[in-house]
Amino acid sequence: MSAIDDKNEPREVVVFVKRSRPGMFCSTFQWEAPKKTTENETLFCYSAELRIENHLCLYILEINFRFEKENKKIHREVDFFPTQAGLHEEDNDLRPVDVSIAINEEETRCILESMGWDQWGYRDIRGSIACPAGKSFTDITWETTNPNEWKPLTCHLWLDFETSAKRKKNALKQLTELYVQQKQCDVQFNLQDDQHIGGHSHILVARSPVFAAMFQHEMMETKSGQVNIQDIQPDIFKQMLHYIYSVQLSVQLTEITAQQLFEAADKYDIGDLKDECVDRLIYRIRVDNVINLMAWAHTHSVEELKEETLEFTSLHGKEISQLKDWENLMKNYPEVFFEATRRIIDRMSSSSKSNATANSNRQ
Repeated sequence: MSAIDDKNEPREVVVFVKRSRPGMFCSTFQWEAPKKTTENETLFCYSAELRIENHLCLYILEINFRFEKENKKIHREVDFFPTQAGLHEEDNDLRPVDVSIAINEEETRCILESMGWDQWGYRDIRGSIACPAGKSFTDITWETTNPNEWKPLTCHLWLDFETSAKRKKNALKQLTELYVQQKQCDVQFNLQDDQHIGGHSHILVARSPVFAAMFQHEMMETKSGQVNIQDIQPDIFKQMLHYIYSVQLSVQLTEITAQQLFEAADKYDIGDLKDECVDRLIYRIRVDNVINLMAWAHTHSVEELKEETLEFTSLHGKEISQLKDWENLMKNYPEVFFEATRRIIDRMSSSSKSNATANSNRQ
């Protein structure tokens, strides 16, 4: 394949790599536009290289939109693989056990399918995430469309290298089936709207200090096996129970449900679920929601999320300070407002000093 013109110079991609827990890495990729190539097919490709600390292997991530000229067929694909001099079968401990991806904030997190020992992929991703605004794939003139017309993409990639993950998954699956199939439950939760769900006290005691206190003492719940839960929405409480058993979420969280689930997990002191919710909220920070997330994080003492929102605000202060929510933040959370303002001023001051130094050096 060959590049088509001067406007199609190599695209810069911003990559952030963060270890969320031992053996699990989260990487964020941001592209302004894809690279375009043509020959027997027209390809718009968002690609990046990734190297994980303590791993010699270099990985490549590609999000491809391909049009085959001969049969007029369109392909929408995600591929993740090591370079040619990458993994070998004897390097099994260095091979990710699970690879999952979410493209743009509105997309559901998807697990990539293993397509061989050292390659993972996902087919038929939703085309509108990247297609030029106001167009569908059937409207595009593939050969003449400028890559700069395509949308920017943000992609979150999760790599799980934990070698014992499969054995743990089997054990968790068996525990989860006890809950999902409501087998041998010894406690019943009575929820809002006359809904009910069963649980297993020994599992709940092991996962939550609050449940431990509830079931290990001579409380009414221990004697009757009945627990009334009227301050948490049924769907949120069921999600929390599902996570207690499976250590994973069964549905994609929205900004609101992530906050509600965090509050439930906080009440029952389920730390790993709180961390999961915070991670989801951090990846959803945008100009139009950062102030609300900042205020919520301050109210619930979620320092990691609060710090991320303050940092984001310092980078986008000009846009954020124009919002109506900015005025509301000043009225309702003055201490947070002044801290955010200080961060913006510090960032602007630092940028001005850098520009002054650069101009001085040129002179």
